[in-house]
Amino acid sequence: MTVCMTAPETGESGTSRRERRIGVACVALSVLLFSSFTLVSRLGFSSRMHLVDLAALRFGIGGTLLLPALLRADLQRVPWRPSAALALSGGLGFALLAYAGFSLAPSAHGAVLLHGTLPLSTHLVLRATGQPRASNRRVMGLVLIASGIVLMARDSLAVAGPQQLLGDGLLLLASLSWSSYGVLSRRLGLPPASGAALVAVLSLCAFLPFYAVWPHKAVLEVGARELVFQAVVQGVLIGAVSIFVYTRAVASLGPAPVAGAAAAVPVITTFAAIPLLSEVPSGFALAGVAVVTGGMLLAMQGGSQTLGALAINRSAEPRGSSRSM
Repeated sequence: MTVCMTAPETGESGTSRRERRIGVACVALSVLLFSSFTLVSRLGFSSRMHLVDLAALRFGIGGTLLLPALLRADLQRVPWRPSAALALSGGLGFALLAYAGFSLAPSAHGAVLLHGTLPLSTHLVLRATGQPRASNRRVMGLVLIASGIVLMARDSLAVAGPQQLLGDGLLLLASLSWSSYGVLSRRLGLPPASGAALVAVLSLCAFLPFYAVWPHKAVLEVGARELVFQAVVQGVLIGAVSIFVYTRAVASLGPAPVAGAAAAVPVITTFAAIPLLSEVPSGFALAGVAVVTGGMLLAMQGGSQTLGALAINRSAEPRGSSRSM
């Protein structure tokens, strides 16, 4: 799949500068939401809630909030297969894999293997869909990220065991699923609100019938304060807002720079988990956080030359410009 774009001959316009500012603001908000996603999900698992309960809050509330946006959207040019792929990669697949991984692995692993590997998983998706080879500096950053994954796997084997290693694998699959969503949403060219609404509502329609027949619903047993807290974070902030701001950031800057800009997530999550969850990372885990964060920063610098061009090209496209899929 290729995107037909034409770069302007002159320097960066006022419109493209505005797009970059919006993109950077959305990236910053995404970092905060990504960090809270891991921490709040782990908090939910420390009570009586299970992954199906968190998923029901995410899809039920998020889909309901974004239903009006979907009803107003013009989706006639989006076939059902890409629509289903968006919902699977950015909704059901990502969330269920992430929740399952969070239930088996500590927060440091969730931050590194889910969010810290986004540059690597995005690079793999882009290469698989015919994008040109990355710069040498970016490749070096991706190698560092892969080294951090190995350190995290070593930590799981040394400290926990096969169960935590399974959680690590699920988190890596969740990262690949989210990267696939970012690349696909960029290439379909959907408005961010429409893309987010499509993912949230289709995920709601697919998951809630399953949850309705689930025999044990912990949301009916937990206290009101915890339920409201999880509903706001999982349903509103993660289920609705995070999909919109990430899609908006990708629309402005492109999937690779946005994935690389999440370098702060592993550090924030790992150190916030110490007072919030009493999860003290091991030496291998801290080394993995440091190596992956360094790799993310290096990968982001390696893509910085293209970041401005992505924003300029995006703003230079005439409305209704065609994309070959």
